Amino acid sequence: MILRLAFIISVTLGHLAQAATPAEAPPPPVSLLDLVTQALQTGPAVLGGVASQKAAERSRIDALLGFAPRASWTFDNSRERLNVKRSSSSAYQVGISNFANYGNVLTINQPVFDPRIFAQLHGAHEGLKRARAELAATRQRAVFEVIQAYLLTLGAADSVAVARAEVAALAQQMAEIDIRSQRGLASRMDVDEVTSRLLQSRAQLTNAIAALSEAFDSLEHRAAGPVLAIKPLAGPLPMPPPQPSDAQAWVLEAQARNPDIAALHAAAGEAWAIFEHQTAALSPRLDLNYTQSRQETGGSVYGGGSLTSERTVLLRLTVPLFNADGAGYPAMASMARAKAARFRTDEQKLEVAERVRIAYQEIMSNVARAGDVARATAAQDRVTQSKRLRFSAGVLRITEVLDSERDLSQVRRLLLSTRYNYLLNMMQLKRLAGDISETDAKFLDSALDHKGNAIMRATDDPARPMVTR
Repeated sequence: MILRLAFIISVTLGHLAQAATPAEAPPPPVSLLDLVTQALQTGPAVLGGVASQKAAERSRIDALLGFAPRASWTFDNSRERLNVKRSSSSAYQVGISNFANYGNVLTINQPVFDPRIFAQLHGAHEGLKRARAELAATRQRAVFEVIQAYLLTLGAADSVAVARAEVAALAQQMAEIDIRSQRGLASRMDVDEVTSRLLQSRAQLTNAIAALSEAFDSLEHRAAGPVLAIKPLAGPLPMPPPQPSDAQAWVLEAQARNPDIAALHAAAGEAWAIFEHQTAALSPRLDLNYTQSRQETGGSVYGGGSLTSERTVLLRLTVPLFNADGAGYPAMASMARAKAARFRTDEQKLEVAERVRIAYQEIMSNVARAGDVARATAAQDRVTQSKRLRFSAGVLRITEVLDSERDLSQVRRLLLSTRYNYLLNMMQLKRLAGDISETDAKFLDSALDHKGNAIMRATDDPARPMVTR
């Protein structure tokens, strides 16, 4: 039993020492601002949004061309061979004749009044508004998701540090209880208690390392590129309440500026423009046509050729009566789709309002308890230090020390959760309000320790996590 416990202690302490002094130099860490810039410049979602906006801009130009004249020119060049073998008419000439025929027609059509063109332009304008709003939403989402992934990775690294500290403390307790057991001053139950707590903490450390690796995977996805190391926070950030300090004010700002709502609103306008276009197909329209043609024939069965020139100006009024284009009357379905799009916009407003209130309440809750949790952490640390000394002096049972170590780890995790939840919900609140940008990334980037040790993903050995802080 003693040899087995000694092996556990040596392996645990060996891994911790090995993690503190990595064999090879860590890669240079990348800052939060660098990753946000990378995501905005090379992220597939952002690039797709840019392409969609360009397509919408082109569609609006095409819609404007609907007011311009439509011109076409047709040129015909034909060769004709005529073989008259017998004729009872003196007008026909018996024999073989070859003719060369030429013709060209210039047609210009100018819409005078066509409601479909106005509806098409309205739809293109709404489509461009939608594309711009979607691009803005995509850019803000990219900024938020990179910030979120970066903070979650920092939180995962801090969780690894807390778990490692717990393992180190329990490993030290394991060493002391082993010595006491050899001297007959500790019972078998005490040894088993420490062993169980140590192995549980090692399991938590393994889970924390896996979570850190998953956080790096998520960060690489959001940043659209590999991330080998990141920079840690220089220290705890201040946690002021959001301004304005009124949840309803944030709700109103979000409903007015949220790009997702703006995109849905423009999509509803685009659907209504489709209804207008299909309704306009049932309205009268007036066109002005100009045709100029020139025909030259080399000959005919009557003999001799001809050269003709013709000009026509035509004012055409078209009045659809029934099933003009053979497609029925899809305007009714389009109107229903436009109403459904408006209802989706209203639903999105309600959802955003709910998420704003939740984020605001989470922020205020974290602000309210941050001071208490920080003081509780400091107090629990002092209690744990005192119990460690009293146990070393032989005046306290090991169970009380282990419980104190567990309580210290829990309150440390609670403090980390409070701080990171505050930051994440603050960024979420700004995103819902349509206000998150690279400026927020710059603010958080300024709070990073640019000269500190890098935070990297875990190694292949789950017992050798890597956070060099």
